[in-house]
Amino acid sequence: MTTVGIYVDGPNMERGLYASGDHAVLEKVGSLLMEHAQTIGEVTEAKVFLDEATMWRSQKTREDYELNGFYFQESKSFKRVDSKTGAFSFGKSLTDPSMHCALVDRLHDPDCPDVMVLVTGDKDITIVLDYIHDHNKRAEVVGEANSLSAFLVSKCESFGYGCHVLQLLARSSKLMNGHPAPQVRAGSDHCTDLRVTDETGKPMSTHKYMKYRNDRSNQRNPNNIAYWRSRGFRERPADWEERLKREKK
Repeated sequence: MTTVGIYVDGPNMERGLYASGDHAVLEKVGSLLMEHAQTIGEVTEAKVFLDEATMWRSQKTREDYELNGFYFQESKSFKRVDSKTGAFSFGKSLTDPSMHCALVDRLHDPDCPDVMVLVTGDKDITIVLDYIHDHNKRAEVVGEANSLSAFLVSKCESFGYGCHVLQLLARSSKLMNGHPAPQVRAGSDHCTDLRVTDETGKPMSTHKYMKYRNDRSNQRNPNNIAYWRSRGFRERPADWEERLKREKK
């Protein structure tokens, strides 16, 4: 069985789809990517690389990623001050280099997926394509129509890698056309519904469970402010990396 990993440049996808007005695609991007990747093989991991304290244009986007099992990996972003108004805004971040380094590092793992689906239109990812090719792995690129680099497309063609426009995938998507791809049915001795109970054994609503799961996930991620707030800090401490090292010891 071919194994597949999905790696999303979150800010690139959000900016592109929102600016193009493809909000329906933006809110279902996780489902669309999962649907596409499953036509290639078995999805073994799915990550979205994000700026810290991301302000989602639509919470449905985040929820859709979460429902499809995507893991969020946040990176440092830098504030700047408007000299006229004094207002803070986020500028450059380390999301792109974080994503690129993680992908190159992943290539050295024994369980590295056979196919890496890289979800971005940024031409900088072509450096990573060279490494993937050198390690005898395959890649597929999925980009937003208006921000997909022509250089990136030509690089994919030179290696024989697939390169797709997300909006075109959405047009042919069974999901977007109201016909979800058929699910594998479990045998009669398997439970096919999500049944969740609390610590007393009483049924818990799926919505409540999902919120609990997401909160717990955030509290276990040192890149998320919830991790530090659960440990008594109002914000992530300046020496958080040293503290994390001591915790691991």
